[in-house]
Amino acid sequence: QNLKFLPNLMFLRQICGRFCPVRLTVCRRLAMERCVVRTVPDDDKMTISYQLGKGQRNLYRNKTETLGGALSRIVFNANKHLNKGKRKKKAKLEGAGAESESNPITAQLVFNQEKVEEDVPNSEAWQEGAILEIGEYRFLVTVNPPMVKSIVLPTSIMAGFPIFPRLDLDFASRQDSSYLWHREDQTATTTQPTTASGDSEGKSVKNDQQKTVNWVEASQDLIYTPVNSDIGSRLKFTCVPRQDGKEGVAMEMMTSCQVEAGPGLCPFENRHLYTQKRAQEGCFRVVSYNILADVYAKTELSLTVLYPYCPPYALELDYRRQLLLKELVGYNADLLVLQETGKSLFNDALVPALDLSGMDGVFTGKGQQSEGEAMFYCRDKFRLLRQDDIVVGEYLSSDPSCADLHTWLSHSPAVLNKVISRSTVLQVVLLESVEAPSRRLCVANTHLYWHPRAPHVRLVQMATCLRFLENVVKSNSTQDSSVSLLLCGDLNSHPTSGLYELMVQRAIPASHQDWFPKEPQTTDDGKLELQEGVDLTHPFSLNSACGVPDYTNYVEGFQGTLDYIMIDSCQLAVNQVVPMPTHEEVTANTALPSIVFPSDHIAIIADVEWKTT
Repeated sequence: QNLKFLPNLMFLRQICGRFCPVRLTVCRRLAMERCVVRTVPDDDKMTISYQLGKGQRNLYRNKTETLGGALSRIVFNANKHLNKGKRKKKAKLEGAGAESESNPITAQLVFNQEKVEEDVPNSEAWQEGAILEIGEYRFLVTVNPPMVKSIVLPTSIMAGFPIFPRLDLDFASRQDSSYLWHREDQTATTTQPTTASGDSEGKSVKNDQQKTVNWVEASQDLIYTPVNSDIGSRLKFTCVPRQDGKEGVAMEMMTSCQVEAGPGLCPFENRHLYTQKRAQEGCFRVVSYNILADVYAKTELSLTVLYPYCPPYALELDYRRQLLLKELVGYNADLLVLQETGKSLFNDALVPALDLSGMDGVFTGKGQQSEGEAMFYCRDKFRLLRQDDIVVGEYLSSDPSCADLHTWLSHSPAVLNKVISRSTVLQVVLLESVEAPSRRLCVANTHLYWHPRAPHVRLVQMATCLRFLENVVKSNSTQDSSVSLLLCGDLNSHPTSGLYELMVQRAIPASHQDWFPKEPQTTDDGKLELQEGVDLTHPFSLNSACGVPDYTNYVEGFQGTLDYIMIDSCQLAVNQVVPMPTHEEVTANTALPSIVFPSDHIAIIADVEWKTT
């Protein structure tokens, strides 16, 4: 109702401003600006922010400082910025012989209609609902309001593939906040001329064409999957931060690109039919997947030799990222165990997207390389107790449990150097079941040496890994809680290899043919790299959860099974195995990767259940 009096109030203010020292402030009280105070327990300073004049003012003050110190700084800034125009006007009036009077600006903080004393520490003075008065300006103090610090949207968007906004929220809950997606309405976009004007001398201003964009609401969900009608349009995303009944200022962000057409139905979407629901109670779903690191997908070798059948745009990370995210999220996994994961992909895409699916992740790099191993676990299924990672070669050289292996290898220095110089890592996390805390799971993830003529190197690497895992399982097992082993990865070994035999048979003899491959590598003096084999054993009862597929890696020059989910069969059992893609689906575009397969490997997926004792 007060709004109808605004014209009269503005007129009165003009009169009072010229003839009376009393300022009329009713107008400003009707639409009070906010003063945002940000204070966190582990920081000695607090931030005081408000809009004064044409600029945003941000003060960083000690919490122990008195209110008077903060107000003095506020007054200094106000006099500096607000009196700029007044000083110019005063100089003009004085030059014309007129008298001018300048009133100094003052500031105070009011709470419950009482002035806050200036000797009160900042930490106590700035309270929710207080009013900061700076001259004639009034600001309503709000402490730690919900805030959107940043929004990052992908630089490439395709119809049919979900968009996962990367949100950085402060004092806001993702669940409490609200979201809105709009699509640019191309049919309703209009072009309007701007108003032309001329000056007293008859000079005209050239008309400009101003484009008006109309936006149509597309979704109110955080994650949005563009549809075919979005193709050719930009999208706009808006977030209103909220928490505990408090609402912050909305932030919106437009995509930098238009929505493009997608490749249509991908084979992994047929596999999603088996994973529409989460694994049942007492079970957990495991996915092991070599997702093809960007650093290997874009080389000249990849483009011309390894994957010449794949269109170059389908090897770009911006394209493959969209397929990977849709594929991984659709599996509704409790454990995602990934190899060849780029550091930037992990931080910028996987972590934000999978966090929205209720998963936390860990990453283990491989020395100076830009890729490594990654693991994600569902927060409502597991709690992370600890993470233990090793560089396999370093562990072989330094840990007493591998002393016999190291001594044996010292007689074959070429092989020893080959094992030690590799950047191969073993990523290990110890998880506790949320449903039954007495159940613990040791999840291991690795990517062994790739060379086809080096099965003996992989045997040594696996033997080293198993000895480390034996120590982890023993040291974390108690009478009340047992530890089950889950070993996943790209082992670069066929089911007919000595390495597979070692895992499932618990042993491999020194006479096994993999110690002496058909095309053995030799040293510079012509001698065999490895002079003799060695007996290897381990204590685990491991079985392949997905059995032995025809292949998990399919490129034009090679097809074979290299990837495994090995489970401790004494304590774990297989509940379900998600079928592999059909051969027709894999070969529809010659081989992998392709426009519908983001990697040259295929994800293997199994639902595993705890055995009852």
